[in-house]
Amino acid sequence: MSKDKNDVLMGAGEFYMSEFTGDKIPDHATIEVPENNVGHTSGGASFEYTPETYEIVNSYGKTVKKFITKEECTFKTGLLTWAIENISLLSTAKVTEDKEKKVKKVTFGTGGALKNILIRFVHTKENGKKLRLTMIANSGNGFTMEFSGEKETIIDAEFTAISYIDNFLAEFEEELTDEEAAAVKSK
Repeated sequence: MSKDKNDVLMGAGEFYMSEFTGDKIPDHATIEVPENNVGHTSGGASFEYTPETYEIVNSYGKTVKKFITKEECTFKTGLLTWAIENISLLSTAKVTEDKEKKVKKVTFGTGGALKNILIRFVHTKENGKKLRLTMIANSGNGFTMEFSGEKETIIDAEFTAISYIDNFLAEFEEELTDEEAAAVKSK
């Protein structure tokens, strides 16, 4: 399949997250619903893949084989839209609401296991087709919120993929045009 070497991705995307306890990734229609959409993001989004390798070196000092012994996937983004419930997905904090007092609280310091979060980032390409990143992750590196009178408050969060489903850390899925699909070689 010949790939257009001028195909450049530009633009942002929609970010969805929800607590995950299943044993397989749900379909798009289940994930990409308004209640899972975090709203506006800021500062872009980034995905990083970092492998650790082990090299077999021969008597001449030449690498003859290389293995990946560990893989790490991280996703970073800034959450612009304020939703206190999202903070509980980024930590072990507990959210409580008191209808009578008309307050909602996020309480830190309760400890415990981090929640498993299903992350979905959807970028719509110029041709209208979607590029999706999916991860099951934790936000174990914490987050930062800066309150400033000069700028909007952004929650900068970092998610690290976990091996919750066998042989799955993260996945990119690209929708193809009819022309691109026709050019795919059958296996």
